[in-house]
Amino acid sequence: MIYGMFADRKKKKRGFTLIELIVVIAIIGTLMAFVLPSISGVLERSRRSAAQNCLKKIADAYLMYREDKGDFDSSTVTNIKTFALLLAREGFLNDPNCYVFPSDAKAQSINKVKKNTIVHGNGTTETGCWTSDSNPNSFSVNIIIGLSDSCQPNTTPIAYTRGLQSNGTWSMDGVFGAKGGFIAFLDGKVKWFDDVQNKLMKADMTGMTNNLKDAIPPTDAKIIGGSGQITM
Repeated sequence: MIYGMFADRKKKKRGFTLIELIVVIAIIGTLMAFVLPSISGVLERSRRSAAQNCLKKIADAYLMYREDKGDFDSSTVTNIKTFALLLAREGFLNDPNCYVFPSDAKAQSINKVKKNTIVHGNGTTETGCWTSDSNPNSFSVNIIIGLSDSCQPNTTPIAYTRGLQSNGTWSMDGVFGAKGGFIAFLDGKVKWFDDVQNKLMKADMTGMTNNLKDAIPPTDAKIIGGSGQITM
């Protein structure tokens, strides 16, 4: 009787058979096939949300400066660094992370943000907030300055994520690769575009265009910032 009980316990302690193990692995694999796309989608939405928030902060600061100080001087605001420092000194935006998105792998690989603020409390310029503040490829955004007062607020772009090309598509070198990107407009809105094929209003309001520069009135407008920028 006692021997029989021990024998039963030994039998109960046996491990998985090869077939059972294969079945378990197959079940886990099937579950992962369902879960991974969902996780990937969540991460992508998180990346987009972070980038949109950064661009929105830049757009809001841009508009506050423009309303308070007038247009940007394109002779002195020549790159992202001088643009960012100007907004910071005037108290409109003091976060260097807005120009190098945390989710932008290319920019992060070149340009780490070393400081939390661009300008010290006493107003002196912080020159070392980026590891590579002179390389346009290392920023996540392009900024458009020198816009005339006659621009249509809801159709005139003022900033966009790196990678927009003149044919209306996004380059693989962009923040989101060829998937798309964000464009901020003069009315403060930030919109996602998977491509810009005939989705932007021409500056003369005569029709749609896929070239961002056609949506900007022919003034002294100037695009500063990241790689792949559209030449004015």
